Amino acid sequence: MSRNQEKHRRMEVRRDIGNRQVGSTSQFSTGYFYPYLIAHACFSCQKSFKLSCEKEHICPECGGTVYLMGRAFKAPKRRDDEQWRKVQKLYALGFRFYSYGGEYEPLPKRLREVDNFVLSYPGHELRVAELDLLLLQA
Repeated sequence: MSRNQEKHRRMEVRRDIGNRQVGSTSQFSTGYFYPYLIAHACFSCQKSFKLSCEKEHICPECGGTVYLMGRAFKAPKRRDDEQWRKVQKLYALGFRFYSYGGEYEPLPKRLREVDNFVLSYPGHELRVAELDLLLLQA
């Protein structure tokens, strides 16, 4: 008897005596999935968190609003104020940080380049949301 046949025979014995559950215990067959975590950012305390998209969240540090940034978001260093202002401005202008592997112009590297970038590429692929005027004024 081969090794696989012996293993199969032992599994059948375990099922027969009740030591093995019948059916699959795979997470895919039972419908149980862990929540997929996506980057969120708090612009007040300049931190990023991986949170689920299933509900609204508040910042665990300051209790403020956290914003869904997208799967490809890479947070700047906490003390890099210019980069955080750039990210906040891009977010307020409707840009989200998703990477679909398409051929598009990369996002600007500096805050001073954002206005020119937005004027040059009004239909950019990562500009998928409406303007957030309150966040833009902050």
